[in-house]
This record gives sequence, structure tokens and C-alpha cells, in this order.
Amino acid sequence: MNPVEIMPSKKQVIKTYVSDEEYKQIRETAQQCSLSLSAFAKAVCLGHEIKSRTDQQARRELLKLNADQGRLGGLLKMWILDDDQHRTDVEALLEDLRRLQKEIVQKVRTI
Repeated sequence: MNPVEIMPSKKQVIKTYVSDEEYKQIRETAQQCSLSLSAFAKAVCLGHEIKSRTDQQARRELLKLNADQGRLGGLLKMWILDDDQHRTDVEALLEDLRRLQKEIVQKVRTI
């Protein structure tokens, strides 16, 4: 005897009918989230937040950009310690970097 026949699943099945276009759209969205159709449908029906790989990748890239800007800011600070002649220009650049970092952090939070 097959073990699957002996131990039937105690889970319930939910059936729904969708058009070919709806099925395609649901399948593509599930793939973008790295989920099976079943896991995707379950998560959506239970109201869980679903993040796509694209969102996660964008978040990682923004965080990396934020870190790069932080390092650049550190280098600029070191430069103004050694060179008073360009202090005003460097301070303006540092202020721009701070503003951009705040914008990046706000964008990351929305993803």
C-alpha cells in the first residue's frame, strides 16, 4: 500500500475558479514572491504581508547605497580636517549626503 493512501491529509482544500488571464497573473505574482501557488493563496487569504523578490532586491540595493554614502561622508569629513580651503564646499556636500540618506531610509521603509 502507498503511505499517502494510508495517511490522508487533515488539511482542507479551498477551490476557486479563475480565468486563464487571472491564473497567469496569480502564478506570476507567486513566482515573484518565491512562493508556490498554494503558499501564495494561503498567505493572501490570511492577510499576511507578501514581499516580492524585486522589493527585497530593491531594499538591499538602497541599503547598500546608503552605506556607500555613509563611507563617502566619512571620507569628506577626513578631507575637511586636512584642508580648510575647501571646507565650505565639503560641508555643503556633507549636507546633501545627509539629506539623500534620509530620503533613502524613508524609501526603504516603504518597501
